[in-house]
Amino acid sequence: MIRLPRTGGTDGVRRALTLGGLALTLAALSACGSRAPAPTQMDLGPATAWPAQTPLARRVDLQSVGASEMLQGTGIAYRLSDSDPYARRVYRDARWAAPLPVLVATRLRQQYLRAPLVAGGDQQPAVAVTLELEETLQNFSGATRSEVQVRVTATADDGTQRAFDRTEPSGANAEGAVKATAAAVDALGPEIAAWAAALPVREPKARGRR
Repeated sequence: MIRLPRTGGTDGVRRALTLGGLALTLAALSACGSRAPAPTQMDLGPATAWPAQTPLARRVDLQSVGASEMLQGTGIAYRLSDSDPYARRVYRDARWAAPLPVLVATRLRQQYLRAPLVAGGDQQPAVAVTLELEETLQNFSGATRSEVQVRVTATADDGTQRAFDRTEPSGANAEGAVKATAAAVDALGPEIAAWAAALPVREPKARGRR
């Protein structure tokens, strides 16, 4: 602590004010220097190419990707299953650049726009699909061993539903979790689209006579 001298006149007052201002400046600089760096903003990276061996029977229109409140934030979640399996934690120095459902929706729409169609597939009506992100979490089974699990429920426009699940190895840090999540989404995307595109085409309802 800086002790201010007793003031015995104008010069003393000026010295006191000067030293007081210096003390405040040093305190502000110290506070700024003690702040932790801002978390790194992470996303799923550039969209990968569509697998050449899986053309779609018709176009798939992704309507939305929803999720529970637990998955709506930007924290990258992990669990120490080997030592504290009931605690769900998030990384301090890394965050998703947007809520994960938003990132997943953007990623899959980019994929589906690039998906090739079988001959005549463009003549078929598109199938609309909504997704519910059930879980995405990095599970540690040891200090350097972990895997990311992504679970999704897909609902087609005729009400048909199917659950999809993918697990990818994810190393020992947030970067590994992000890369594994991207790999899981990239693997699930074509699988979900192929399922939806293969559903029976709904015949339009005939209009009744008035």
